[in-house]
Amino acid sequence: MKYENRKSKELEKQERTIRKSLAIVFIPIFLMIISIALIQQNSLSYLEKEYYKCHNDSYSGNITSLLLERTKGRTRPILIDNKWEKEVPFFIHEKLTVGDSLFKEPESDFDYFVLISKTDTIKRDLNKLLRKKYFEKLNKK
Repeated sequence: MKYENRKSKELEKQERTIRKSLAIVFIPIFLMIISIALIQQNSLSYLEKEYYKCHNDSYSGNITSLLLERTKGRTRPILIDNKWEKEVPFFIHEKLTVGDSLFKEPESDFDYFVLISKTDTIKRDLNKLLRKKYFEKLNKK
């Protein structure tokens, strides 16, 4: 009985030592990774690359499914031309129906949703935050 108690205490002590050692090694590594990621995300070259990637993108198609069974917080997926999915904010998703169109022109920061039922168009700024960050960083330069 005493032997098992002593063995149990020794195992607990070894476990605490191992946890401390792992924490000493992995916490600084984790902090370094986070700091490198933050620095990289705020660099001008990264912001420029991400901004122009979205800015120069273009696509168009008809909504073939609203994919109501899959919700992801504040965004909802839609299926375009039975080929690819696009995430849209829930407040736009609520207004869409199957058959509506979606397009984005190159050299633009806006998505356009053309609603056939109401003969209306919803314009969404895709790049607002990234554009603001990029141009603020560019003006500081």
